Amino acid sequence: MQNRQKELNTELYIAKRMLEKGEETKAVSKPIVFLAIAGITLGVAVMILSISIASGFQNEVREKIIGFGSHVQISSSYNNVSFESSPLLIDEINRDEIRKDKRVKSVQVYAYKPAIMQAKESHEQTSEGEAIRDIQGVVFKGISEDFNTTFFKKHLKEGVIPIFNQNKISDSILVSRYIAEKLRLSIDDKVSTFFVKQEGPKQRNLIVAGIYETGLEDFDKQFCFIDINQIRKLNEWGIETYLQVQENCDHGYVILEAKVFGGNQNYRYSWNNEPFGVEVKKILCPIKDTVIQLVATDFESNGYLDPEEPKSIADTAWLTIKMDGANEKECNCDELNTSLQPNYINDSVTKFKIGTNSFTTQLRTSGGSGVKYSGGIEVLLNKFEELNEGEEVVQKYVGPQYNVTTIIDQNEEIFNWLEMLDMNVYIIIGLMILVAIINMTSALMVLILEKTQMIGILKALGATNWNIRKVFIYNGAYLIFRGLLYGNLLAISVILLQNYFHIITLPQENYYVSVVPMDFPFLVLFLVNLGAFIVCYLALVLPSYIVTKITPVKAIKFD
Repeated sequence: MQNRQKELNTELYIAKRMLEKGEETKAVSKPIVFLAIAGITLGVAVMILSISIASGFQNEVREKIIGFGSHVQISSSYNNVSFESSPLLIDEINRDEIRKDKRVKSVQVYAYKPAIMQAKESHEQTSEGEAIRDIQGVVFKGISEDFNTTFFKKHLKEGVIPIFNQNKISDSILVSRYIAEKLRLSIDDKVSTFFVKQEGPKQRNLIVAGIYETGLEDFDKQFCFIDINQIRKLNEWGIETYLQVQENCDHGYVILEAKVFGGNQNYRYSWNNEPFGVEVKKILCPIKDTVIQLVATDFESNGYLDPEEPKSIADTAWLTIKMDGANEKECNCDELNTSLQPNYINDSVTKFKIGTNSFTTQLRTSGGSGVKYSGGIEVLLNKFEELNEGEEVVQKYVGPQYNVTTIIDQNEEIFNWLEMLDMNVYIIIGLMILVAIINMTSALMVLILEKTQMIGILKALGATNWNIRKVFIYNGAYLIFRGLLYGNLLAISVILLQNYFHIITLPQENYYVSVVPMDFPFLVLFLVNLGAFIVCYLALVLPSYIVTKITPVKAIKFD
């Protein structure tokens, strides 16, 4: 027992002596140990910074791509390969149930529509003196009041992000700085925009409300944001129904006429809950207060011999007729084409006269069934790491007639490129650990050789090889720990300086970011530190075998 205690005391004494600084008679090991610690410090710092930069860059680019398209998209299975969206019936998707999932941040409707924008002013002329104005092909993304604006608020450079309401069509748009500079547009400028339709281009004069810049040049060159109601109206999704009294009598009768827009133009009408028919006009006999209801939609046949059935969601309009004064119970006109002397009070209220009788009509509509349609639905998740689970949640509430895709499916090339960055990090980590192993192995071998006499004395006193090896291994572990500590402090200092002061910049047109982004994934960095320590520690076992080759007699004589 006393011998064992003596051995233990001897080991502790050696460990203490080896950890002392500047007290060794031989200074051979001091620069070697210093270089070993410095090597580990720099290696660990490089590993942490590599992971930090790769993670920060990946997160930054992913965030920008997701800002344009969310994590999961639901679209019609009839969508073509172009940017023109096919209509999707919103109410067939259970959005409320999707929103309830804890992984879901928001659910929003969208639609795409290609267009050509024309510069406000010309800066060139043809040989005939005609002005030449630049044009830019763009894709408008229609958004509504449910759109999550967090991302674009972060990248907004001028103006404001327009607020859209599904009950009112807005002319405001959000454009990128690239497009604004090319077309020389400023905030509140009107820009002529041409949308392609089967019957020919349709022009809209839109107003620039905001200018954004994300650094994703391919996206900034392409995307502008518009009220989804503009796209609904251009694509004639759904039905808009109106009722009006004709200004003149027709063959001596007051005529009530239906005005319907949208759909496939093959309309059917239901007057006051009657079956659908083709009758677009009704004779009106305005001698008492009444309300006329009209339900209209378009019809389509699925096959040559199949009966026609409603295609779009029907829309309803109501015309309230109030008698201001009825001296006669006669509703026919005095002449075949007598004017009813309409007085348009506003867009919905009109006053008419038939002889001595006068009446007022007030139109009320449901706003059209176009609001029931969109080009698709986007689901924004709380975390990118939950993408697969989020896709499963969405798929659960979507039928087979719809496509469910992720942001990775739509941008495979970019995400494959981002994944390749991980390979670079793995290579750097491997090289840095290899350097650390070589440094520590060299340092340990020098320490052992320098302490040859001491090893011989310990063996002569009865210390075992393993007891002596443990002393050197523990000392090596202590040096590794110091290197890891200094390396972490150095790396964290660089990360904090970069994140706060943006010292290192990048050309945004090439790297999508203007400064080097540095993230701090704590769990990953902890595992890297732990793995590096374990690997380097295990690497000390092999050189410690030199102790077993040292004999006490030769070692004591060693100088």
